[in-house]
Amino acid sequence: MKSNIIKFFFPVVMLFAFVACDEWTETESLDIHRPMLEEQNPELYAQYMQALRDYKARDHKIVFVSVDNPSTAPSQRSEHIKTLPDSVDYIVLKNPADVHPTLVAEMSLVREKGTRVLYTIDYDALEARWAQILEEEENNQPEESETPETPDESDGDEGEEPQPDPAVVQEQRFLDFCREQTALQLSYCDRYGFDGVIVACTGKNYSGMADDVQARYIARQAAFFGTVGAWYGTHAGKSLSFCGKPQYLADKSILAQCDYIILPAIDVQSVSELSLVLVQASVAEVPADRFVIQVSTVSATDPTDETGYFLGLDEDGKSRLRAVKAAAQWTLAASDGTKAGLFIADAQNDYFNISMVYRNIREAISIMNPAPKNR
Repeated sequence: MKSNIIKFFFPVVMLFAFVACDEWTETESLDIHRPMLEEQNPELYAQYMQALRDYKARDHKIVFVSVDNPSTAPSQRSEHIKTLPDSVDYIVLKNPADVHPTLVAEMSLVREKGTRVLYTIDYDALEARWAQILEEEENNQPEESETPETPDESDGDEGEEPQPDPAVVQEQRFLDFCREQTALQLSYCDRYGFDGVIVACTGKNYSGMADDVQARYIARQAAFFGTVGAWYGTHAGKSLSFCGKPQYLADKSILAQCDYIILPAIDVQSVSELSLVLVQASVAEVPADRFVIQVSTVSATDPTDETGYFLGLDEDGKSRLRAVKAAAQWTLAASDGTKAGLFIADAQNDYFNISMVYRNIREAISIMNPAPKNR
């Protein structure tokens, strides 16, 4: 929780902390009504909510979290977005095509706290799906006859129209598919009442590509981002951010419209690698005032999964260093590009902690936005 809010509403925050610590053992099947602060003291609760919104309106380190929302009704507390820390600025749902009505209702609840709910449209996923479609078509092709057809000698070449290049036809099919699927996914924003979208594209270094390959690379990105740009022009007030490697965008003009540029760093293992990701993204035409670094929580189910850990030990000399904490500390170090905040992937993994729910995420928020007395 933001410390300057605690300063004015310490009793309120302590009550929330007590409830949060108790919630991690609560089962969804119990129908127990516990009076909440908004019921016990509506005036104090209204003041707290206003202070929370005021905090988010001021300059601070931004926090994104993503959650793997189920399409069915939430069956445990970690699947509810209303349980996330109040100081989170953006919640990103990973399954935007099928949002359960329970979560749609909770989107309104977190919005009262100044939190916005987004989802991601991934260009790389569109390309992967297109490759699957082509493979399926290839597998479903009828077998060719073993006896070759004998051409009709009476047929001549006169009057025949030239056949289109199959490669050109196939590429046009992809561009149409890309625009159609992007528009479909953009429609989720209005369908479920999202506050905006994140557009993702990894890209690659296209400067050394052959001319025809480069032209195809540029045309594909134009189809994707052109569709997004047209949508954004008719959705005033919606949030738009980019996730990926901005240095590999052929046309970087869309970045000026983005609130934040999210730099994926889930696979890195040290703060020096975080700095390298930032340096590589800091090229001409890429705004340097809105970078957000993306790391992940530690897996809650697979002890062999190294995701979410950095090399080395924490300050206690015993615990493994978590990426969330290290990245939060890294955002405070001076750099050429502005470190606007942190994106924490798979926040649901951090829910179950003995001391408090979302302990590591709360710690990261406190590191980036410390109390005045701790500065």
